[in-house]
Amino acid sequence: LTKPVRVHISILGVLLLLAFAVGYYLKIFDLVYSPGGAVVGATYADVHARINAFRIVIVVIFVGAGLLTLNMFVGLGTRLMVAAVALCLGGAALIGIVYPMVTQRVVVNPNELRREAPYIERNIAFTRAGFNLDRIEAKDYPLATDEVLSAGMIEENRSTVNDIRLWDHRPFRSILNQIQFFRLYYTFPNVDVDRYVIEQDGETRLRQVMLGTRELDSANLPEEAQSWINRKLQFTHGYGAVVSPVTEFTEEGSPIFFVKDMPPTQDIIPLERPEVYYGEVSENFVIVNSNQPELDFAPTSGEPVYTSYQGNGGVTLSGFLRKAVYAWQFRDINILISGEINPLSKIQYHRQIQERVAKLAPFLMLDTDPYIVLDQGRLFWIQDAYTISNKFPYSTPLETLENGKINYIRNSVKVVVDAYSGDASLYVSEATDPLIQTYQKIFPELFKHLNEMPSGLRSHIRYPQDLFGIQSTQYLIYHMTDPTEFFNKEDQWSIPNEYLQGSFEEMQPYFLNMRLPGEEIEEFVQLLPFTPANKENMVGWLAARSDGDNYGKLISYAFPKGVTIFGPAQVEARISNDQDIKQFFALVCTGEASCIRGNLLVIPMEDAAGNKQILYAEPLYLQATGLAFPELKKVILANSTEVVMEDTLELAIAALTEGTEASISVAKKPTESLETDKSKLEIALSNLIEALGMLKEQYTSLEEAVSDIQAATRK
Repeated sequence: LTKPVRVHISILGVLLLLAFAVGYYLKIFDLVYSPGGAVVGATYADVHARINAFRIVIVVIFVGAGLLTLNMFVGLGTRLMVAAVALCLGGAALIGIVYPMVTQRVVVNPNELRREAPYIERNIAFTRAGFNLDRIEAKDYPLATDEVLSAGMIEENRSTVNDIRLWDHRPFRSILNQIQFFRLYYTFPNVDVDRYVIEQDGETRLRQVMLGTRELDSANLPEEAQSWINRKLQFTHGYGAVVSPVTEFTEEGSPIFFVKDMPPTQDIIPLERPEVYYGEVSENFVIVNSNQPELDFAPTSGEPVYTSYQGNGGVTLSGFLRKAVYAWQFRDINILISGEINPLSKIQYHRQIQERVAKLAPFLMLDTDPYIVLDQGRLFWIQDAYTISNKFPYSTPLETLENGKINYIRNSVKVVVDAYSGDASLYVSEATDPLIQTYQKIFPELFKHLNEMPSGLRSHIRYPQDLFGIQSTQYLIYHMTDPTEFFNKEDQWSIPNEYLQGSFEEMQPYFLNMRLPGEEIEEFVQLLPFTPANKENMVGWLAARSDGDNYGKLISYAFPKGVTIFGPAQVEARISNDQDIKQFFALVCTGEASCIRGNLLVIPMEDAAGNKQILYAEPLYLQATGLAFPELKKVILANSTEVVMEDTLELAIAALTEGTEASISVAKKPTESLETDKSKLEIALSNLIEALGMLKEQYTSLEEAVSDIQAATRK
């Protein structure tokens, strides 16, 4: 090597080694996210060996850099360069890797719990802080397993019982798309659960309801109607919503509606502006106020009704340049050349709710389910948004579908989007979050305080389902705060399974209007029961509150240890094994009809004396084969000792509490209904006998055919 080449290589080597030295220096700080020990974060081997090893390696690297510097001036060929490289590689391997591994094997592993206890405690504290689990208030739920659920307990929790959700969102959405869509191009993409103060029959009370929005899906237009004029100028918006109480249903098994049809009924919940220009499935862009009238709605009978957009949503196509720009953006030359567009026309785009919010605040993680709210005669979407990070020290990360691993999350923002105008308001709901505080400083005009949200909308905010699910998953392990118990996984929990659509699936959190233990009034609560790991009996449940000043409070209720309390899967098994229910399934749920078992709800109850019990409720739907038209036919209730199935909730309660003290007066099954059931049974038996006769005839014909074949074979 000539001297210029040697100097050149030495300079590059020095710079490279200095970069490695900086990298090792930064690795010291990165140890607070280390996954290599007993828990995530810097553990014993990291603190007592790896940090010192990195520091020594940095010194070795500087020595190697010194050798390369000396190599610029001393003509020893490649020996100093080889020595520098060997020294750095050997030091990095022996000191940076082998030394921590030996410390882990010799010092830590033989006494792991004692060595790692302080770091386990740190991981528990920071993981609970990262996922807001440290706000959970832990309480005992001393369930009296030696007592059955009494009628008196039911009566004291009458408001809770009256709002047991019998409509599952999947069958409810299916039936909406059968009886409330009215035209092919309307669809209900989703249904939501909420609560409204309903005045009906002289009574005003909080009711849990299910809501669906009738949105326009232009892809469902007939093929001959798939013109640009139709899709972009005339079919521009959805229309209206449906609201149904979660408990009530007709004799035929269909929902009872507070809001329905087109135009919408207004006697219970007013809806004066039912148009949905911004929704969950809205097309990427439409043009309003063109020369073509917009279809407002098409009733079941009579002529379609047309309208002209009166809101401020969209950008005015007032000149050639704007038309050209949007024609370029959407790759649609019709925007530029169509004679139907006038100077007052507006182009509306980013109309899908989550896409719209993501354009406004791309730094926020969005909840998967924006939900619709009816307030002051208008439709609004509420979208929960989160600030997240994967750089919260000592916090165990959780894998998410769209954002990878996160170890810090806060529901910092509630976004309200007007379904008619598209106006979006971002309200800060977690003012103490340092991330949202930083974003507020960057975008001071983007955010508002939660107190600025209109009271009607604020009464409908709810604890986000995605956040509750994430917290529930982490709480399965991180409800344990003692390092020894945590290390041994002595009390690890799991999320129970329930029977849905012919198989067992992991239970999802659900909402109830209920009175929490120790509280005086019902409130909107999100619940999820827990079972021990690899076991099916229940050990507790987690509740998230959504109303008023209690919004955001989490309470964990633990059942007594050593007491067997049926979990959801065990109750599902008891339902399947009940003789009466099994016979019903065998008689009805075959052939041209199938039975759909809805969500199993675990409903905690408490009486005035503080006694606590559990009620299990599950709806049963009947659906014709080949047609998604489910009808709610039966209500299944269970307690710790009994399972019953009846036509209505009241009849099921009466059957479940029959013979208990403090009996309540419920509607008994009328004689006419008994006679009807008897007639149905007689018809079913007659059909069965007829089917057996036909089977016998077929069998006889088969025997004759076999005889003919045998005779032909002999010939």
